[in-house]
Amino acid sequence: MPQLSCRSASLQCRLTPWDERVFGHRCAEITALDVGDAADLGPLLSQFNDWAAQEQVAFAYGRFPPTAPIKAAFHEAGFYFAEASYRLRHARIQQTAGLDSLARPGPVLQPAQPADLARVQDILAEDFHHGRIHEDPWVDPADAAQRNRNWLADLQAQRHDILTYQLKGEVIGLHVQRTAAPGPGIEWVLTGVKRSHALLGVSLWAEVMKWNRAQGVREVHTLISAANVPILNLYRRLEFQFESLLIGFHRRYRHDKNPL
Repeated sequence: MPQLSCRSASLQCRLTPWDERVFGHRCAEITALDVGDAADLGPLLSQFNDWAAQEQVAFAYGRFPPTAPIKAAFHEAGFYFAEASYRLRHARIQQTAGLDSLARPGPVLQPAQPADLARVQDILAEDFHHGRIHEDPWVDPADAAQRNRNWLADLQAQRHDILTYQLKGEVIGLHVQRTAAPGPGIEWVLTGVKRSHALLGVSLWAEVMKWNRAQGVREVHTLISAANVPILNLYRRLEFQFESLLIGFHRRYRHDKNPL
């Protein structure tokens, strides 16, 4: 993974071939940013733009703390604000048995089987409309939906836990999680139900909490779009704590060999 530095500031970045498969041009992500003196951030982002030009990157993105120097530097470097997300944490999962009463009888949470995955991909493509790509006004919604389809296949290949929520044999929801890195506990990556079964959303989250307790999980982290107010309210109901706000900046590049 490339690492760029300028005196007290540094960043890590990577090409994202899973995005390239959808958009048809090279894409990249800034995965980590460390800022000492804010004056070093502008030259650092100039280095990143040079690297992007060398790699023929047409679309780049990353999420960062919402400080004034970071916002100013990214705007100056040609990036635009695309979305914001909250980092949430629950450090007392083993003490959540009182939330079991929110689960509804009937639906069943169980590990996904190979035959379930196509339906899960449909739910991700048709019913998930929040996230760093969906909220970018310059991304075609059809491309964002296809990216979600591809994302599930990537999560499966990375051996995430993929669970389905089924009602009378029909897949109506899903949950995906993995061991948190870095740090303790579990990272909840995706959770949700079909819009046609939205009334069972709270029940799904209650079942997921119960399933994690049974697995011995003590701490959960997740990242939720700031625009997804109903789900943020649900996480507050489930006693999650808000840890931080991250803002997503994107940039679209124009190169002679790869015009947008």
